[in-house]
Amino acid sequence: MHNFRAITLLAAAVPSLGCEASAGGPPQDFSVHDSAGVVIVENRGVIPEFTLPAEPWLRLGRQDGPPQYQMFRVPDALELDDGSVVVVSQVEPLIRIFGPEGELRAFFGSLGEGPREFGLPQRVWKAGADSLVIYDWRNRRLAYWTAGAGFLSVSPMRPLPAAPLPGGRFRDGSILVTSLVMTRSDDFTWSPLIGLRYGASGTLRDTVLNVPGWNLGPVEIGGETALLARHFEGLAGARALEDAIALTLGDAYEVRVLDPAGRLRRLVRWAGRERTVTQAHVAAAREEAARSASTDEQRQQALRFFDAAPVAEEFGTVAGLQAAPDGGFWVEEWRHPGDPEGQRWLAFDGEGRLLGRVALAAGARLTRVGREHLIVIEQDELDIEYVSLYTLPPELASTADTR
Repeated sequence: MHNFRAITLLAAAVPSLGCEASAGGPPQDFSVHDSAGVVIVENRGVIPEFTLPAEPWLRLGRQDGPPQYQMFRVPDALELDDGSVVVVSQVEPLIRIFGPEGELRAFFGSLGEGPREFGLPQRVWKAGADSLVIYDWRNRRLAYWTAGAGFLSVSPMRPLPAAPLPGGRFRDGSILVTSLVMTRSDDFTWSPLIGLRYGASGTLRDTVLNVPGWNLGPVEIGGETALLARHFEGLAGARALEDAIALTLGDAYEVRVLDPAGRLRRLVRWAGRERTVTQAHVAAAREEAARSASTDEQRQQALRFFDAAPVAEEFGTVAGLQAAPDGGFWVEEWRHPGDPEGQRWLAFDGEGRLLGRVALAAGARLTRVGREHLIVIEQDELDIEYVSLYTLPPELASTADTR
């Protein structure tokens, strides 16, 4: 669940780190109160804006050279305690481990179904001081390896829902898996987002959430019926924190923090922007859909799909979630038509305090929030892929790593 919106269908970096709150409003503040055993955190005021360095602390990827150094279809990467970086790729070699200076230290993993093979690796976490656990989507299992490329074991995950997505790893080694279920109906109806918790051995422990996930309905396109979501409507999503679950329903500027059993413990809220969808928004989105096509045929097809789906009355609020150290989390803001391209992330600490906003360049994708660095997947003008580690502003850095 790297981006909820992607399931359906660095503002430009500057030379220095900085923190600058927009003028014309009070500084960001927050208050905490209790309601029937649920802690409610309210964030108000102008959100501090942070920029990333012009150059990353470390950039992995090359246009030419040995294939082990070339990046392609990278879904995840992880910084280890010694500064080395584990990169998950969906082309061989599938798992690569680079040193702090960018030198290749080890690699392993080929496509297949054998114990030492992977079907489609999607996510990697630390499983101890010197071991890794890799979520293998296609083979429906967890694979355990050492950080030195030594094979340990595989643990099948049974049963798994349709379209399972890795939602993160808890401190005790259990895994959250989420699935946006597709429910067919004669009209638009909310299909559920379910969350399942699996033990480190792959055994299903319990269902921790079942909430309205996405609003789907039958739409006629070229004489055929397809299930589509409404334009601009929010989706639900969840991410495992160290000892909690961050959940958003995508229809409020709010994250629900649940305990590992799925019980609500905290509501984290912030003041977002106006959400009403106007005709100007619809026209701008339609034009963006047309510009995204490279041929006249693709343009016509994109417009047919756009025109077929109905339009929601309000924009969604949260486009993605990432876990952060010390039980914190980052929230990707929902982009409105006409906004600058690129992901915009809000950083929250473990108490729910809104620390600030970080904007990424168009085409860059945040995949991990670490102790001192953000790991961002980038592409250049030649579509060469890179794994980049950017130093966090001190106000957003932590002394503990995410799990």
